[in-house]
Amino acid sequence: MCAANSPPTVTNMTLTPDIQPPRAGQHNDSTSTAAKLVGGAILWLFAAVTFCVLPLSTMASDGCNEGDTQLICSIGAQQAVVFIPMLTAPTAAALGTWGLCSRRAIAPFAWIAAMLLLMGTWAAVGEITR
Repeated sequence: MCAANSPPTVTNMTLTPDIQPPRAGQHNDSTSTAAKLVGGAILWLFAAVTFCVLPLSTMASDGCNEGDTQLICSIGAQQAVVFIPMLTAPTAAALGTWGLCSRRAIAPFAWIAAMLLLMGTWAAVGEITR
């Protein structure tokens, strides 16, 4: 109960908005956002090309004849040329996107790992098909 002449009291009220400062190592400027958007676009474009174009490398086996000893002439290698890019491209895209969106300290390395994963896929398929 309030006394008749006492003013109402306000407790736990702040007059300034609740704005948290950025954490150490976290950048909230427009340059960082633009860099993340460009990095994401590059990652997704690279993953899309890997997913759509690289499985077509199995056509390198068109010149294979019975008894050829080239690696691409085996059924297992042909399946690897198709399935490796189809599995790694979405995985790399998801990993890299998480790396760009997460605030964890290790997150930027996820984008680098995703790009290396895609490059490794191109190298592996290139070795099989040569």
